[in-house]
Amino acid sequence: MLPISRNLFVVLLLICCDLAVGAQDSSDTHPYLTDTFFLDIGLFFPDRELNLSVDGSTGGDNAIIDFGEEFRLKESDETFAIDLGWQFGERWRLVGQYFESSGSSTWILDEDIEWGDVVFLEGTNASVGSSFKLIRAFVGRDLNASEKHEFGIGAGIHWLEIGAFIGGTILTGGGETASGFESVTTQGPVPNIGAWYKYSISGNWALRGRVDWFGASIGKYDGRLTNTSIGVNYQVARNFGIGLNYHNFKLNVAVDESDWRGRVITRYEGLYLYLSFYWQ
Repeated sequence: MLPISRNLFVVLLLICCDLAVGAQDSSDTHPYLTDTFFLDIGLFFPDRELNLSVDGSTGGDNAIIDFGEEFRLKESDETFAIDLGWQFGERWRLVGQYFESSGSSTWILDEDIEWGDVVFLEGTNASVGSSFKLIRAFVGRDLNASEKHEFGIGAGIHWLEIGAFIGGTILTGGGETASGFESVTTQGPVPNIGAWYKYSISGNWALRGRVDWFGASIGKYDGRLTNTSIGVNYQVARNFGIGLNYHNFKLNVAVDESDWRGRVITRYEGLYLYLSFYWQ
């Protein structure tokens, strides 16, 4: 994430906290801690990185390809995002998250690019693209009975869909050149454990944060995942509010599939500006 964005987020967070302290009413609690449902809908403004390798069948691992550096894919873009939650029972919580991102570009290659068993030649015009989708579901239990605080732990699933393609001039086995197109995709669930914390500063202001973590060899994935968020929310009306969060998603795993053996390293980090709806 760009330093200026980090600084802006910190300044806004401090201003919101200062305003909230001045308006604090100890008899009131923010709806995030009292209502049965909440829905956050907004725009995620992430800086993103994508690095992939695709191992060839001839042996040896291909080098990691930095899509931002090699192909000048946009490193920041806004994307639609949703967070939702359901408080059921006295202390149980079910929450979800969704966002997806894609991009494409054309670029003259500065060097040969090895992609599996194919070599895309230096100096040729290449078309490239990537896609990413995340769906998160998480179930947890509140461990704190305080009116103003909520702390809980739980477990969940991240459903990931990742894809990329390269098209351009390739070197054939006989030393000739031809047009080529190669693509890879993977999708599947990644389990995780996590924790969250909410603090009602007043009836109008709330702070909240969470962290999800995975680090193991599960099925076709071997590596680690972290998904964190921290932010502030202001209740404008009884069932409506606005909020600003900082999201950071990182994935670094080896993939073992029949059509893709390699590694994916990706990061989405930035601000999430959203409208909130909460109700009983």
